[in-house]
Amino acid sequence: MKITTSLPQICLAAVLTFLISPALIAQQPAAETLQQRLPATPGAAPLSSLPSAITTNSDLGQIAIVQQFPKPPTLTFSTSQQFFYTDNVFYTNDHEATIGSLGYLGSYTGSWVPYSLRDWTPRISAQWNMVRYGSAAAGDFDNENIAVSSQYVFGDDRTWTWTTSATIANFTDPHNNDHQFYKEVVYDNQISNVQHPFKDVPLYFIAAYDIAYHQASPAIFDRLDNSLDFSCAYYPVPELSIGPYVRPCARTYFNNGTYLINGDFGSGLVQNDRDDFNLAVGFDVTYAPCNWFSISADFNHVDDYSNNSSLSYSDTTPGLTFTGTIRF
Repeated sequence: MKITTSLPQICLAAVLTFLISPALIAQQPAAETLQQRLPATPGAAPLSSLPSAITTNSDLGQIAIVQQFPKPPTLTFSTSQQFFYTDNVFYTNDHEATIGSLGYLGSYTGSWVPYSLRDWTPRISAQWNMVRYGSAAAGDFDNENIAVSSQYVFGDDRTWTWTTSATIANFTDPHNNDHQFYKEVVYDNQISNVQHPFKDVPLYFIAAYDIAYHQASPAIFDRLDNSLDFSCAYYPVPELSIGPYVRPCARTYFNNGTYLINGDFGSGLVQNDRDDFNLAVGFDVTYAPCNWFSISADFNHVDDYSNNSSLSYSDTTPGLTFTGTIRF
């Protein structure tokens, strides 16, 4: 397909290129960084989520399988401190110069469960994140999230979970008077399943399907994500989990047509419908010596294939995370 540009379009592109701010250039990489570094893992702790199976009595012997599901805490406060390296801070196309840097992600979350039933848990959460790069300050950003979610557990063995949520996310530039350069509302639906096929082996398989609509500002980043999540967790001891994961995702962008891409996404006017296939693979090792502290080491690689080749990218990110949690 041949793309033609008129003189007014060329003039408009030149003006926008001159006026565009560095924070706007980094808007999609900022949101993508959080989605990759703080993914929603449906089976992050299968051992703690599954019930104890059997209760015995010294006089009567084994009388029944009694399932016990503790009430979720009303208030939860957590923080994670991540130290990582990325070889592509701005998710630049591989044919262009990429920038690598050490990075820091500090995340602070508070959540409230106003009411719960045996199978249903609503939750209201607030989260603040800060990301800083050692050699790419233009990629630094702060982020605030407010989310409302509902989780329903079902099935005779209670291994199925349906989670819906709505999240308002705001991104600001800490080097530009906290100027807001990107925001979005994410409507998410996820169904997940945890399986423990070998009763004598502490190995769990987790699978999930997730559909999420991102209503973004600027609107050119509006999209629908259809993703799968496959992972397993092996517990050689109860405090240690080891396992790989694979997350394929099809992304459909809705505000297609003629728009300007600049900076990290190339430059010029593009007039193509955009669809991406995003594939994340990785490996995680987590040690949790107690219920309020854990340390994790992970290795993550992402390939994003776009039908607009100038927007394709890849990124490799090893990291180390310290997490603390207090529950009431």
